[in-house]
Amino acid sequence: MPREKRKNRRQPLRYTAWIALSPTERHGCVVSDVSDSGARIDVQDAKVLPDHFVLMLTSTGSARRFCRVMWRKPMQVGVKFARTLADAALSATPADGVPEPSDEMTTETTAPVQAESEPTPA
Repeated sequence: MPREKRKNRRQPLRYTAWIALSPTERHGCVVSDVSDSGARIDVQDAKVLPDHFVLMLTSTGSARRFCRVMWRKPMQVGVKFARTLADAALSATPADGVPEPSDEMTTETTAPVQAESEPTPA
């Protein structure tokens, strides 16, 4: 049996999400497992995904993770989050309750994504 290489344990999950390919284009996907530092994402065609992207966990993009592709299969990608979930949660809820801007955010990746209808999951 292969030795587990992950530092953080993954939790099985089936969660509809979207990958922001550009400020106006989204690609539907399903998060199939997640850990503090990354996730496995099911997609229709992994070849169309860039090496870095924003994973939108809500249709509005209010909850998102900045990802780097670590491995790629025809219909799945494994991603590493730019920051751990714990670090992201700490910076999102400071003592005064007002979210702080993320050092990962840029105007290109934080522009709201507009779509006429919700994409169907992959």
